[in-house]
Amino acid sequence: VELTVVRGDRLDRRGPAVVVANHNSHLDTAVLLASFPTGRLDHVRPVAAADYFLRNRLLAWFTTRIVGILPLDRHSRGDADPLLGATQALAAGSTLVMFPEGTRGEPGVFGDLKSGVARLARHRPSVPVVPVWLDGCDRAMPKGSRLTHPVRCTVTVGRPLFIRPDESTAEFLIRLRSAMVELGTDLAEAA
Repeated sequence: VELTVVRGDRLDRRGPAVVVANHNSHLDTAVLLASFPTGRLDHVRPVAAADYFLRNRLLAWFTTRIVGILPLDRHSRGDADPLLGATQALAAGSTLVMFPEGTRGEPGVFGDLKSGVARLARHRPSVPVVPVWLDGCDRAMPKGSRLTHPVRCTVTVGRPLFIRPDESTAEFLIRLRSAMVELGTDLAEAA
């Protein structure tokens, strides 16, 4: 896989941040992690579905110990806050990588965004939410594939967003989604 990072300097920041990207491939996390400066990787935590990545001991060991995921319980019930670990990681200065669609989508389809990223932004309004558009990962390792194909993957990093005090969750998600789509559109027009 050939990797091109556009405006990668926006990922080279100190302090907490939430980096959000579209999600169509298991390769997305690896490509995003490869886009960060090497010296920042020890502060980057991909947020990942506990029900998927902790489903067996070997996968759980690899994803938590080697990749460093922050498991998220997508199906929590009652008073349990599924974002508690993410909130604590931000308070500790981590950069979180999130896929706000909540799951891998079909190639070329950008789904609706879940509210979690907006809830984190509301809880930590001084923490930037950095939109990213991933292109090519869905062709390099399509959903359901176990092998990668030689394809160019492009990571385009947008300007950081901050939730406004008067902005609703829905309004923030619309603004975030628009920023992400614009990154993908700019990339397509440049090709």
